This record gives sequence, structure tokens and C-alpha cells, in this order.
Amino acid sequence: MEFSEAITQKLKVLTPRAGVYLMKDKSGEIIYVGKAKNLKNRVSSYFTGVKSHTAKVLAMVQKVEDFDYICVNSEMEALILENNLIKEHHPKYNILLKDDKTYPYVGIRLKDDYPALKVLRHEPKEGYLLFGPYPQMGAAAEIVRTANDLFGLCTCRKSFPRDFKKGRPCLRFHIGNCVGVCTGKISKEKYRERLEEATSFLKGDYKNLIGSLKEKMEKAAERLDFERAASLRDRIRKLEKLGQSQIVDQDGGEDRDFFDAVTLGGMIAVGVLTVRGGRLLMQDTYLFHESLEEDWIASFLRQYYREQAQLPKEIMLPALPEDASLLEEYFSKMRGSRVALRAPKRGQGSALLALCRKNASEKLAEREAAGDRSRKIALLMGEALGMEKAPKRIEMYDISNFGESSMVGGMIVWEEGRFKRSAYRKFKIDQLGQDDYAATRQMLARRLSHLGEEEFGKKPDLILMDGGRAHMDAVRDLCGDIPLFGLVKDRRHRTRGLVSFEGELDLRSDPTLYAFFSSLQEEVHRYAISYMKKTHTKKMTRSPLEEIEGMGPARLKKLKKAFPKGLSKASAQEIKEKAGLPIKVAEAVYSYYHGGEQS
Repeated sequence: MEFSEAITQKLKVLTPRAGVYLMKDKSGEIIYVGKAKNLKNRVSSYFTGVKSHTAKVLAMVQKVEDFDYICVNSEMEALILENNLIKEHHPKYNILLKDDKTYPYVGIRLKDDYPALKVLRHEPKEGYLLFGPYPQMGAAAEIVRTANDLFGLCTCRKSFPRDFKKGRPCLRFHIGNCVGVCTGKISKEKYRERLEEATSFLKGDYKNLIGSLKEKMEKAAERLDFERAASLRDRIRKLEKLGQSQIVDQDGGEDRDFFDAVTLGGMIAVGVLTVRGGRLLMQDTYLFHESLEEDWIASFLRQYYREQAQLPKEIMLPALPEDASLLEEYFSKMRGSRVALRAPKRGQGSALLALCRKNASEKLAEREAAGDRSRKIALLMGEALGMEKAPKRIEMYDISNFGESSMVGGMIVWEEGRFKRSAYRKFKIDQLGQDDYAATRQMLARRLSHLGEEEFGKKPDLILMDGGRAHMDAVRDLCGDIPLFGLVKDRRHRTRGLVSFEGELDLRSDPTLYAFFSSLQEEVHRYAISYMKKTHTKKMTRSPLEEIEGMGPARLKKLKKAFPKGLSKASAQEIKEKAGLPIKVAEAVYSYYHGGEQS
């Protein structure tokens, strides 16, 4: 690939200092901004070894006609400058968050006599007690609704005390979700007490809040104020129930944000979980076209955190980015106190990262499926199994046997969102003893030998075995480039997990995939066992004499008619003459009853 003269000349004299580079197309538009510890090495890497570039990098490089750069004194300066230039120029090949997004707050206007909780789209200059900012309007609104219902705060547009007793109380008052400020029976002091409780709730201080409410309840009961004690009891129960429904970070009550991402169909979904005071408060997902940057999560984080108040003490990631220490320094300076980047591998932190990834997978699959449930399942499955494309045709196999006498195999097909029963196949296994692995190999060998044929030659996108690693090892060499996995069951014979050659994926934490794979396992088991029962029943009702060469149904009928009381005392000659059988067949019948003795 040839590059412009401007690029060639600049590469010869490019400085090895730290800085930021700006890639430009033929119109002079900036299409990518990046930072580098060594500008010469980093920029040169785009224009050498082109054949080893990924498709995304190659697509960008092919459009580059020129580049510019800015030298700085340190990596930190390069990082800050890169961030500012991305926000200013919106380059096509950088991952971008919308700059016009405003982050909402929850505010309490302190000068009001009876303040209400409000969702604010912009941070007010003064006069408000603020909580946030929150990544989503919906999340802020849900927190306000919950607090209002828990503590009976007013939500109407009336101004108190001016509007006392003007009109009837609203429905919220009648169902017990509002204290009824409009009735004029609630003093400022009593209302402020509830507001302070709501403030503790918004701060995530559940433990101290519940303790304080219990103390008040006990004092009310001592004064024989049972109505107030009952009201406090109900609030405590609601809070305890709410606390139980929240996911608690067992490692402590710190403020943490969790980030994980999935890629699918040319798109990236970044999932975000916000944990404050040790409790999960909200979830958000951001969708982008696939990024050019290998370490794009770092770029996303720098754009995500735009305000000091947003930054938590810890940022949890599936893996630390290359410049993790630099990012920690950057965010710590922005927050005014230490911010740590972590990559938890076990415990509650790892579980929350998995939840974060699961939410991102669901949102991305939902978008790509455009309302098609079966396609959504296929997309989720492809992502979970690490497949580049969602599988359209899945074949699953199972062996069923009744001792050594009736061993059969069954193959079911799931194609384009449904079981394709016209494509199911049965396999009668040649006698191998009770060797499931050899039987599995025989079945797959017979099936895959037909690939390419018109009737039975459609290649599956995925092969599943009803069994574990040993079953997969038995057929691994037969499957070629077709992805192969096994489905295993727990002690109660229920679907447990999906086995690959790298390990096991527990499906029980994902209801969608668990239900889908369970249905596959149940269907293949039903199909294989029904064929086995049919085969075994046929063997049980068939006369052993039919196995004798030359003995057909007509001759067997003659034999039974000639010897109604049995053949144990008849000689071979008598069998020949009375039943009209050839001498070889008659001798074979005699040998069956007499173990090869001469007649």
C-alpha cells in the first residue's frame, strides 16, 4: 500500500517525544485522535506492517492522507490533550459519548417551608441540597418516586402553607403514600423530620436510617402513641424489603462504578453499574459502532467522567487498561482524592461485573434482533460462546440405550428460531458393547459424512453433545471448524452448564440461555429415548428364529403351525418334512434348540 508524500516525509523526521497525533483524510478532516508515549514509534506503526492490521485499523489507514501532531511534556498532558481534542473534533474513528448529554441531579430547595424532591436537568447555582449527578433521567426519577412513597413527601404543585385545605387530598394521601401536607395538619418540624430521613436514604445510609426509625418507634410505643409507632414500623419494613432487593457489595460500603462490554454485529455495548454506599442504585448501557482503538475502554472512561461529583473511589473493570496508573492519576486529580482502578477476579465484585456484562449483552441483542425473540436468543448465545456470528442452525446429539441390546442415537435440529423436525435423524448403532463414547463417534461420523449432499448436507453452525468433555473428545477431530460444546446436568438431572474445551459456563445465572439450552437438552433426550424404546420393544416381540438366515415370516408361520406344542423334541429331518423347510434352515432351527448337537 502506498502513502502520500506528506506522510512519508513527516515519518522521517517525527519526534520520539510524548504527544498527540491527529489523522486526516483527503479533505483535511480529522478522523482519528490518539496519544503516544513515543510519537515516532506509535504513528509509524500505522504505516508499516499493514497486512497485520485489523480490518478496522486498515479501513482508517486507507483514508489517511496526512497527519499532524502536538508534542507535550508528559503522558498525563498527552492524555488530557487527547481527551479535549476528541470532544472538540468528534473524530469518526474514536469512540464518542454525546457532549450535549446533561446529567440529572436530585435536589431539595431548602428555602421552601415544605420542600419537595425534584429531578433537575442542570446543576443549580445555589439554594439546593443536591444528590448526584446520575447517568440517567429515568434512574433519578425512580429514586425520587421511591423516596416520596417511603417517607410520604408531597409531590403536588401547590405552595404551602398558602394552599392548606384548598381542595381535597390526592390519591397518594388516601393510599398511604403521602403524609397529607395539604390538610394543614402536618407541622414544618414533622415534615422536616421526614425530609431528613429521605436525605439519609438518598445518601445510601440504610443501616443508620433503619436504626434511627426503630428508636423512634420504640419511644412512640412507650408514650402509647401506637398510630405513630405503626407508621414508623411500616416505613422500617419497606426499607428492609428495599434493602433486601438491592445487591450489596460485601467487600465494603464504598462508592464504586462497574464497567464491562460486549461486541456483536459490528457494535459495542458498554454496561455501567453504579454502586453508592455499597448498594446498587442504577444500570445504564451505551451503544457504539466498533471502535478502532484496542484499549477503547480507557477512552470511554475519560469521556464518561466529566464532573468531579461523578467519580467514585473505585472503578471496577474486567481487565486493567494499558495505562491504568496514568488514568488513576488523571481521575484522582479530577476528584481531589484517590481513585483506584480494579479488576476483580472473584467475589461480589466479579459477580457485579458479570451482571454488568449480562445487561450490556441483553441490550445489544435486543437492538440487533429488532423484536425477533429467536434472533435475540441466537445473538446472546453467540456472544456467550465467543462465536463471531450468531448460529442459525444448531444440531444436538444424544445416545440412548437399554443395556447392550438396544443402543441408538438421536439428532435434533434448531434452525432459524424453531425446532426443524423434518431434519431430525435417528441412528441405529452397530454393536459396540455399552460404550457411549464409541457410539457417539459412530453417530457423528455417519452424520458428517453426508455434508455437502443435497438432502442431508447442510452444515451446522454449532454442534452440541448431551454430555461432557469426554463425549466432546471422542468426536473433536470429526467436527473440523464447526464449534463444538457439551451440555451437562446436575445431580437432579437438570441442565447445569455448557462445557467447552476451555472450561464450563454455568447457565443457571442466565434465565434466557438456561431456558433455551434446557429445551434443547429435553428435546434431544425425548427424541433419542423414544426411538430406543421403539427399537427395544420391537426386539422383545420378535422371534429369535427370525435371525436364522432363510427364515422369513411365511416359513416361521408354517413352522409354528406344524409344531403347535413346540420344537424341542423334533429332529432336523422332522422339521424339514413337516414344515416344508430347506434342510439347511431346518438344521439351523434344530441347532438353536439343541446347542449344535447332531440330530
